[in-house]
Amino acid sequence: MISIKNVIIVCLSLFISNLIGGCSYSASKVTNENGVKDNLDIVIFKIGKADSILLSMGDQTVLIDTGEDEDGEEIIDYMEKNKITMIDYLILTHFDKDHVGGVDTILNEVEVLNVISPNYESDSKDYKKYMVALEDHDIAPLKLTNVFIFKVGTAQFTIDPPRKDTYSGDNDYSLVISVEHGKNRFLFAGDAEEKRLTELIESGNLEHTLLKVPHHGRYNDKSTEFFTLIHPKYAVITSSDKNPEEKEVIDVLKQLGTEVYVTRNGDILIFSDGESLRINQ
Repeated sequence: MISIKNVIIVCLSLFISNLIGGCSYSASKVTNENGVKDNLDIVIFKIGKADSILLSMGDQTVLIDTGEDEDGEEIIDYMEKNKITMIDYLILTHFDKDHVGGVDTILNEVEVLNVISPNYESDSKDYKKYMVALEDHDIAPLKLTNVFIFKVGTAQFTIDPPRKDTYSGDNDYSLVISVEHGKNRFLFAGDAEEKRLTELIESGNLEHTLLKVPHHGRYNDKSTEFFTLIHPKYAVITSSDKNPEEKEVIDVLKQLGTEVYVTRNGDILIFSDGESLRINQ
C-alpha cells in the first residue's frame, strides 16, 4: 500500500458538504453490483473515559485514537486475537492523553502504514512519547489543514480538520471523521466542543446513521442543535462509572428517538453490510 507521505495533497473544500471535494486517496477493491464488497466491522472499546475505535473491512484496518497509556496493550491484544497484523491508517483526533496515550505502544508493536493528525503541537508527556515513536519508526504523519478523503474497500472516509490555527483548548482541534458504507453513515466527533461544533453545523449535511458523541457525553450550548442536525438512529458515548455522560445529552438523544449505547457497559461491536446495521454489546 502506498504511504500517505508519498501522496501529493492539494485540498480546497470544506467538510461534509455532500462529501464532495477535499483530497482523495483510494485503496478500494472491485465492488459487486450493489457497490459493497465487504462488511464494515467496528469495535468501540470499553476503556473508561477514553476513545479508541477500530474499523476493519476485509484485510484493511483503520484505528481512530488509542486511549490512555495503559490502553495500548488492550488494543494490541484485541488485534492479535482477531489476527489483525497491520493498521493501514492510524487517525489521532487530537492530543489529549485519553486519545493519544496508547499511541507509542501501537506504533512500537504493530506495523502502521499511515498516521493522520491535526496540525498542532502539545507539550504533554504523551505527545512527546508519540513523537519519539514516530522518529523511531521513520513515520512522517500527515498533519491535516484541509479535508482529506480516502477509501478502505468500499467504505469512504472523510476527515475534517479544524478551521482555525489556534483554539483555547485541545478539544476543539479535534479531527472529525465521517465514514460512508453503502447506505450507512458514521460520524466520529472526537472531543469537539462548542467552537468546533459550530464549524460543523455551518458545513451542513450532517445527517448520519450513527454518532460517536463528542467529548464523552459532555453537554454544551451547541449540543442540541448538533444532535438534531445529525438525527442519528444510534449513538455511542465513551464514558465510565467514574466519569459518566451528562443527563442532558441522553435526554436530547432520546427525544430524537436515538438508541444510545455507553462503553461503560462493555465493548460496542457494530456490523454494517451497507444496507442494514447491527450492534452488539
